[in-house]
Amino acid sequence: MNASGTAAAGVRIGVLGVNFGWGPHAALETIISEIRRTAPGECHVVAFGSEYGRSLLANVVDEWCEFDGSDYDSLTQAAAAKNLDAALVTLEGFAARAFEAAGVRTVFVDLMPFLWHGADLAVPPLEVSHYLALRLPGLTDETLGWMQNIRNLRWTGAVVPWQPLDAPRSAGGYAEGNRRAIITLGGMLGLTTRDTTTYPSLVLPGAIEALLESGFDSVLIAGNTPQAALDAIVSPYLGRAEFLFGPLTRAEYRTRIAESALCLSQPGLMSLLEASSCGTPLIRLPPQNVSGFQQAEIHRIATGAHTGVKWPTDVVDETVVMEKSQETEATGNDYVYSAIADGLRRQQESTRRSIRAQVEKLIPECLALPPGIWTGLVEKVGTDGAKVAAEVVLETADAAAKA
Repeated sequence: MNASGTAAAGVRIGVLGVNFGWGPHAALETIISEIRRTAPGECHVVAFGSEYGRSLLANVVDEWCEFDGSDYDSLTQAAAAKNLDAALVTLEGFAARAFEAAGVRTVFVDLMPFLWHGADLAVPPLEVSHYLALRLPGLTDETLGWMQNIRNLRWTGAVVPWQPLDAPRSAGGYAEGNRRAIITLGGMLGLTTRDTTTYPSLVLPGAIEALLESGFDSVLIAGNTPQAALDAIVSPYLGRAEFLFGPLTRAEYRTRIAESALCLSQPGLMSLLEASSCGTPLIRLPPQNVSGFQQAEIHRIATGAHTGVKWPTDVVDETVVMEKSQETEATGNDYVYSAIADGLRRQQESTRRSIRAQVEKLIPECLALPPGIWTGLVEKVGTDGAKVAAEVVLETADAAAKA
C-alpha cells in the first residue's frame, strides 16, 4: 500500500455498527485496533450511533456522534461535516449508503451474508465502494446468486484476534482437572428488543445444573444481563460452585474462553469464532434469534461437532422460525422472542429439564472429541478478516486523499 497521501496529515475514519448484539461492534473494535496498529500516521476515529457497542469501542474511538438508527439523511449530513477520509460499517447497509451519499468512500463488512433474502435483500449495499463478506461454509446457491450483483466484492476470513495454538492450551482440559466453564450469552439486544433477562432465565438453570452434576466448580457467565437477574438465577446453586459474571473486556473475554475447559455459547457468530480461535470445546445453547439457528448450523458444518442443544418444539419450533424468516428476518425474530417469553411463563420447568438432560449428555461427548476439531470453524473461514479490512480501509482513505 502506498500510504503517502495519508501519512502526513493522518487519517479520519467514520465507523458504524448495526445495533444488534455485540458481534458487529466486536468486529469494529478488532478492525480499528488493526488500523491503529498499521496506519502510517495519526488515526482519528469518529463513531456514529453504535450505542450497543460503546463499552467495546471505548478504547478505540476518539469521537461519538448521535444517530437514531433511522434518519439516514441526517447521518449523511453529519458524515459530510466530519471531513472523513473513509468509512467502515458492519452490517448496516442503509448507513453504508448514507456515508457514500456524503461523498465518503465506504467499506462495508458483511458478517452474515447468509442472512439476506426476500425483502431483506434491500439491506446489502451492492454499490458500496468496497464490500467485504465472511468466507463462511454452507452458503446456499441463493446467497451466492444475489452476491454476484455486488460491484466490489472481496471475501475475507474471520474478524477475530488470532493467536495460533502451536501447543496444547496452557489451562489444560477437563481430564487434567480443569473444572472451569464459561457460558457466553452475547449482547442479547436486537433491533426490536431490549430484553436481556428472559433468555438466560429460561436457559441457564438447566445448563448450570448439568455443569454442576458433571463436576464443574467454576462457572463464568458472560453477557449483558443485569447482575441482579443473574444473582437470582444462580442463587439456588450457591455453595456448589463459584459463579462469576460479565460483561468482560475484549481481551479478558478471549482469555477466559482459552482458560476454560468447556464453553457453552448462545450461538452468536462472533462468539463461535472466538471460541474456535481458542480451540475450546463448545456446546451450542439454543438460539435466541433467527441468525443463531443458521450460525449454529455453520458451526456444526465446520467442526463436525453435533453438540447443539435444541429447544423443545413446544417452546420454539424451528420449522416455524424458518417459515417466518422467509418473510423477513424481523418477522422470524419476533416469533422467537415471543416464543421464548411464553416459554418462561408457561413451560419453565419442562424447559429446564430438557436443557439439563441434553447438556448432561453432551458434556462427555463434547469433551471426548479430538481437540483439533474445535479450531475447525476459523480454519475453514480463515483468520485474515481484520488484516484485510484494515488494509482496505487505509487504501480507501489514501485514494480519497489523492483524489
